[in-house]
Amino acid sequence: MSRCLCPHRRIPPQLSHIIPKTLYSQSMVKIYITLILVFFAGLRSSAQNFFNNNIYDTLSIDRLGAKIEIENNADSAEKWNLYIVKTAKQRMKIGQLPNSVKMYYQNAYLSGLLNQGYFDMLRGNYKKEIETYYEVIKNADTKKNAKVIAYTYFSLSTAFGREKEYDKSLQILNKGLDIALQIQDKNLIGLIYGNIAFIYRKLGNLTKSLDYNLKNLAIMREVNNPNYIASSLYKIGQIYKEKKEYKKAIEYFEQAIVASKKLMDTENLALIHGNLHEIYKIERNEVAAQKNLLLSYEYAQKGKHLDIIQEIGPKVYKIFQKAGNYQKALEAIELTLSAKDSLNKEENKNAILKAEFKYENELKEAKIKDLSQQKQITELESNRKTTLIYSILGGILALAVIAYFSFTRFRAKKENEILQTQLEEAERRIEIEQKATESELKALKSQMNPHFMFNALNGIQEQFMYGDKVKANEQMGNFTYLTRQILSVSGKKKINLSTEVEILTKYLELEKMRFTEGFNYEINLGESIDEDYHQIPPMLIQPFVENSIKHGLLHKTGDKKLSILFDLDESEDNLICIVEDNGIGREKSAELKSKRVQQHESFSTSATEERLRLLSNNLNNQDLMVYEDLKDQQNQALGTRVTIKIPL
Repeated sequence: MSRCLCPHRRIPPQLSHIIPKTLYSQSMVKIYITLILVFFAGLRSSAQNFFNNNIYDTLSIDRLGAKIEIENNADSAEKWNLYIVKTAKQRMKIGQLPNSVKMYYQNAYLSGLLNQGYFDMLRGNYKKEIETYYEVIKNADTKKNAKVIAYTYFSLSTAFGREKEYDKSLQILNKGLDIALQIQDKNLIGLIYGNIAFIYRKLGNLTKSLDYNLKNLAIMREVNNPNYIASSLYKIGQIYKEKKEYKKAIEYFEQAIVASKKLMDTENLALIHGNLHEIYKIERNEVAAQKNLLLSYEYAQKGKHLDIIQEIGPKVYKIFQKAGNYQKALEAIELTLSAKDSLNKEENKNAILKAEFKYENELKEAKIKDLSQQKQITELESNRKTTLIYSILGGILALAVIAYFSFTRFRAKKENEILQTQLEEAERRIEIEQKATESELKALKSQMNPHFMFNALNGIQEQFMYGDKVKANEQMGNFTYLTRQILSVSGKKKINLSTEVEILTKYLELEKMRFTEGFNYEINLGESIDEDYHQIPPMLIQPFVENSIKHGLLHKTGDKKLSILFDLDESEDNLICIVEDNGIGREKSAELKSKRVQQHESFSTSATEERLRLLSNNLNNQDLMVYEDLKDQQNQALGTRVTIKIPL
């Protein structure tokens, strides 16, 4: 709960006409489109005085701004913005321009460059973004465009900070601060103080970071900027907390709460109460710590801040569990799992969109490169024809020989270029397919974990309602431990076999309480297995164990046995897992299942089969999973064995 509110988190409206909003937020594009519209509205207003009297077509640039306003689309905005930059740059070179028109074109050119810096950042081309900002500084007039230069330094420092070049970012911020102090732009001075404080904190210099945050707070109070007042109070409280001066930290956090409540900023309030919880926890004030944790949880729920819910949900669960409020505890853990599931899905979606976006950009670049190559080919052919005309006097035979060798060499070069382009395209497709496969796997895991959780919770709930409550409380403890283990491994591609065995053991202990008669299980490892070395995807075996219990052992009378064996195959390229039970067999299980009114396919089994398929592109489902019906000499069912092959 010690996240820092970055100084770029909010930009006041009065700055939106000049600063490209290099923020990391979901509404970034919409905000930035508004910025461009505001800018072009200003251009239209300032140009009205000379549109009718000037021979130069200043109105065309204004029309481009209108196109952006009508289409309201980021791709379209970039297209017309590039045209504005090109047009304004060309017309700046026209001689004998009136000063008002010249200034109009210069402002359009500089603003267009600032806009392009934003688009470069949005597309991940950070090097080009930095070059664009330097181009603004190079072409701006130090007297007439001082404000533009100062804000460009601010954006440039943000770009270097994103690349973790903090010393460079600090150096550029000081240049911008000098200009801001000269023109007495207090909003900009406050912003720069905030950025300097942020960088010093990143560098570990808490004393200087505190000093500049206090300066930032004083400026923002002077200009009465409520957003930055709340942000500054929060950051000052954080620094005092890191310095272990908890009394001062609490003082500033409480001021930040008052300021944030006026803004109805639920995210800020959730973070502040989370920090107060940690402080009171350190000071062993359990009552105040618990109160602030629940307030943080409440504000996170109101604002639907899933990342905060995911972080503090397990702590809230413990509080309700300890208080004996199991309904609230269950709601807390379900909300935590739901938040984690939503965040994982959003992460997968963003990763896929980013891959598609990158592929489209690379495809555009390939087309541009192809057009350039075609132009070069045309120029080469033109030169060859000219050479042919002047070479006729030298002899037709010599000309034919030269032309033949030139064409052969050109054709070989072109074929090599085409092959190279095809190879690069194939590599890009393979990379995108791999990323898509990883995203599918992650999405499947994020769905399977809540499925397992809810199954286990149902079992514990039955014990509370119909069974031994003491035993149910004991199993609730096992479930809590198991939940932490699953949450810790759910984001990993692979885990050690020892961890998987530990999770399976806890799960089987939970399932054991469902049986009124004896139920025994064993987990064995082959001699060639090193449980701390060999790794498998997490929660891969559990669905097969669940099927053995649910469909094989649950309906059996007498002793019930389940065995799990891990070993390597002969090639040692695959890990073999054998799950065997002495249940009623698949035929009897299918017969019982057919008599039920409602039937459904087990999601966990189908999801596991899909995970195995994605992990093993060169194997079919029959090779990956083999089911065997165990029978005696009288053809009576003795149980079921499933063999799973997991590529290492």
